Amino acid sequence: MKMKVLLTAQLASLIASSLLASESAVWGLALSWPVAFYLATRDKANTVRVALCSSSVLMPLLLMPLPWLASMVLNDEGLRRAWRWRFIVFTGCDGSGKSSHSRETARWLTEHGIDAVYFHFFRNPLLKSLSALKKAVLKVPEEEEAMTYTPRFREHLRAHWLPKLRPMVGYIDNWLCISLVLLKNLLKGRWVVVDRYDFYVRYKCLGYPMPRALKWLYTRLVLRPALVIVMEVRPEISLARRGGEHPLWYYRRALREYRALAEELGAFVLNTERPFEEVQEDITRLVSVCLR
Repeated sequence: MKMKVLLTAQLASLIASSLLASESAVWGLALSWPVAFYLATRDKANTVRVALCSSSVLMPLLLMPLPWLASMVLNDEGLRRAWRWRFIVFTGCDGSGKSSHSRETARWLTEHGIDAVYFHFFRNPLLKSLSALKKAVLKVPEEEEAMTYTPRFREHLRAHWLPKLRPMVGYIDNWLCISLVLLKNLLKGRWVVVDRYDFYVRYKCLGYPMPRALKWLYTRLVLRPALVIVMEVRPEISLARRGGEHPLWYYRRALREYRALAEELGAFVLNTERPFEEVQEDITRLVSVCLR
């Protein structure tokens, strides 16, 4: 109730200044409200509501109550949950235990009173639909589709323009899905623990053209996680654990790329050839820092 009275008094002062004072005075008053409120209370959530109310000065006089109404409707507890929200990423070599440790970490957070959810990020609904359309239209033989790991496949990538678009479409595809997931959970104050953050690694290892601008999009033009953990095992172990899903050279190249990604993102690197419980203890210590 006190906050609603304050917001109403704020709106009244802004309307009065808009009618009686100069434009510079109105802007000065609008800016001083959230600054003064934060310095007096250190309440980040309600400072957002005060700042929203101050945005009334951007509106014509008749519409000035709209931002005030929005600030009245906003729940400060919901804002506080959103402020405490975190985004934690597990990425790294195939077969390194990303999914298992991601799920265990989400469970551990829930047990410690934090609403958390596990999510697998490597999803390509748009890309899959376009690939199916391409096969239907171009009548691509199945035997040619199966040549992924051969020199002939890499020659195909260099010779045709359509495969060059695949990494960019994959980027758009993933981040359309991911942004919706993150936004939905952010508004609920629910932490998101994700498996994979490496959309470009597979494309690069397979020989797809990866311009520097695209790599910058993959690693920079995204919401930065509070914590990135890169998990690694020897390529021979990846090969054994994944049942030969990719050839050995692919895992060796992927290991180099993940190490470069870890350095670029300032991520923590964990060797997961150790017992599961031992690795999870290290993860728990890293995640505990996010709780502070």
